[in-house]
Amino acid sequence: MTAPVTKKHVLALILNAIDDGGWRSLVASATHPFHLRVFRNEDSDQGFNLRIYIWNCTHGGGSARADDEYRIQLTGAVPTMRSGEVTVLLGWHDGYGVFAAWDMTKHRGQDSKSPSAQIKEDALANAHTHAFSIHPRHNGEIAVAFRPEFLVEYALNSASMHRLGKAVDAITILNSLDHITDAEIGAVKDKQRRTIVTQISRKYRAHDFKQRVLGAYGNRCAVCGVQLKLIDAAHIIPVADPSSTDETANGIALCKMHHAAMDRNLISINENYRIEVSSTEIDRLEKYNLNGGIKEFKQHLKTAILLPADRRDYPKPSYFKRARVVRNWAI
Repeated sequence: MTAPVTKKHVLALILNAIDDGGWRSLVASATHPFHLRVFRNEDSDQGFNLRIYIWNCTHGGGSARADDEYRIQLTGAVPTMRSGEVTVLLGWHDGYGVFAAWDMTKHRGQDSKSPSAQIKEDALANAHTHAFSIHPRHNGEIAVAFRPEFLVEYALNSASMHRLGKAVDAITILNSLDHITDAEIGAVKDKQRRTIVTQISRKYRAHDFKQRVLGAYGNRCAVCGVQLKLIDAAHIIPVADPSSTDETANGIALCKMHHAAMDRNLISINENYRIEVSSTEIDRLEKYNLNGGIKEFKQHLKTAILLPADRRDYPKPSYFKRARVVRNWAI
């Protein structure tokens, strides 16, 4: 049995989960319930307010409780909902490393002597293994469990997800998220349910690609070698091109600066893995007096990219060739 996690530690887990999911956050209140401003990028005006009620998810209850039943004990705060905010009711199970979630509308204002919310261990275990888990309870409530990287996607879809009732069967395909196919997604007839499945499936695929690519490169920028948790998993052939894939060989680990430099055609990589700087782009920047630091920038570039330890993960030279075409590269 794992020891309970402090609220301070839980907040750190939440912030890391948001970051790992590709979102950003600002802390409006670090006391429980936590109040965050969540946004997609640096433009914090484009986002939403998120309030999180969260407790440790434990077995508790001794022999009187079923062996497979876990719960949160709603102590110290009465869950409430406010206009203009997304409010979620969560549990954290440190052993499985997953969040559990319940329908906020069924638990708001719950301040009885021993208020709690339950979930089966199978749901926690399935989320640990397969990323996401939908668990209809005997009382008609839908409990959900998921890995940390899905926190924001869950929050954005939580109201719709918990309102499904008996129709929840339409999205239980999320219980096998690591094997779900586009055909199965397309077979979900209801538009709202299909949107939920699509968004969460898209998140799974993006995060899976990120983990594989960053793992292949040892979380180092292939262009400069820096780590510092400033590394993106970039597609060599951009996602917008029909020939792009999510295979590891179409990915490259790049720091924020060199990712932007590649996207803006300041640098490119040829079929021999050599790094090249665009004199055309430098001339354009010089024309607008925006070429400051170019000498230092070029000095910190390696001659050729760092390659993955496993040859099977090497980026395909043909992908760099295609990327140059679709990016309209000019040296």
